[in-house]
Amino acid sequence: MNDEANKASRPEHDDPARYIALAGFEGEWRELWWNHDYLELMARRWRLHEVERVLDLGCGAGHWGRTLLPHLPGSARLVGVDKVAAFLEMAEKTADARGLAGRCTYQRAEAEALPFDDASFELVTCQTVLIHVADAARTLAEMRRVLRPGGLIIAAEPDNLAGTMAWLNCSVETSPADVRALIELQQVCERGKLLLGEGDQSIGGRLPGLFYQAGLEDISVYNTDKCARLVPPYANHEERVDLSVLGGWCRERAWFTGGRADSLRTFVAGGGSADEFPALWSRVEAWCDAFLRDVEAGHFHGARGMLHYLVSGRRPAEGA
Repeated sequence: MNDEANKASRPEHDDPARYIALAGFEGEWRELWWNHDYLELMARRWRLHEVERVLDLGCGAGHWGRTLLPHLPGSARLVGVDKVAAFLEMAEKTADARGLAGRCTYQRAEAEALPFDDASFELVTCQTVLIHVADAARTLAEMRRVLRPGGLIIAAEPDNLAGTMAWLNCSVETSPADVRALIELQQVCERGKLLLGEGDQSIGGRLPGLFYQAGLEDISVYNTDKCARLVPPYANHEERVDLSVLGGWCRERAWFTGGRADSLRTFVAGGGSADEFPALWSRVEAWCDAFLRDVEAGHFHGARGMLHYLVSGRRPAEGA
């Protein structure tokens, strides 16, 4: 590994402020991931009216837990855990601002070693968390441990590689060679993240099998019904919010693999050559430039599914 790749760091660990900005923790962007009428339907399917105590694992700034809260009984209480203090501070401030301090508490914890007794919660849930953990099976086992018999685990996790393909199927003119190069870059970087113990970025479709291996039953799998669209003149509020984040990524020259330095680090870890990386990354920069130009000119258009898998399963009842 060359010096540039070796010195690159994981942004969420070493620069949480930058990660907060790039991951859309601030503002409304993550609020756009879900339609609440869809979640009302899922709440009925999941029998969330039975839930009183919830664990939001890897809660980040608290978005997912707050999204589920309106679909839970008014008496339900939520505990959010994360290992990054800056994320927890954001979650607490937002909960206070929205009058939810009495229903939500947050504390620092590792996903693989939760500081709770066995069978403490009726619902254990996470969103875009299992894509980051070193050992998803171990994390699921810990989630199952703190779940009461008959309780529910819900994971909302993406398939990022499929998401990239959907994103590239837009109005930006991208040659087959460029598509192949961009997908190759992501595949190698994803393999690198996996080998470095930083998670499986396309875990969504593999979750049902992991739930089965964790000893869960009544396993169900759904996709979100949310689809983002960008159509000139981008007058819709959701489009403006989406553009603020996507434009920020492109101005930062960030891709689905992260920024340049982090992408180089995981590319090399995944078996790629540091010498071939600049040519691949130049295609990322060219795509970002084309996107920004087309948006500025009012020419860009496209739609993409959010591609979240909603996978759930129950811990068997005692004696089952």
